Amino acid sequence: MKKQILTDNETKTFLAKAFKCTRQQVWRALNFERDSDLAKRIRILALKRGGKLTEGYVPQCETTHNTADRTMEQTFGPRVKIVADFQSGEVSVMVDEIKKDSYSNLSIAEFMQLQNEVEQMAAAL
Repeated sequence: MKKQILTDNETKTFLAKAFKCTRQQVWRALNFERDSDLAKRIRILALKRGGKLTEGYVPQCETTHNTADRTMEQTFGPRVKIVADFQSGEVSVMVDEIKKDSYSNLSIAEFMQLQNEVEQMAAAL
């Protein structure tokens, strides 16, 4: 996975309007497909508006999808896991089968940040 900046659709639309360019140009800038002055300015503003820079991060976990229940579990070692309920939009962090935190309707960038934090938590336990 290559370097990219993750952000929501609202921010991408804002960036296209702010720089008077197409969403395709924004996409190319955020995915480091272009390195023009415009692309650099788009990336700077995207980060200032809460975008998250990913540099090939892939969580070290086991992922299981249960299509019947519409859930996904990501297990980080023997004690920690993330449970995502696609029907309700709830994402829970479980430690020793006890819910420690719960989030609603996370963006992809927020979910990736949570994965990183949970992975670090599991390594510390």
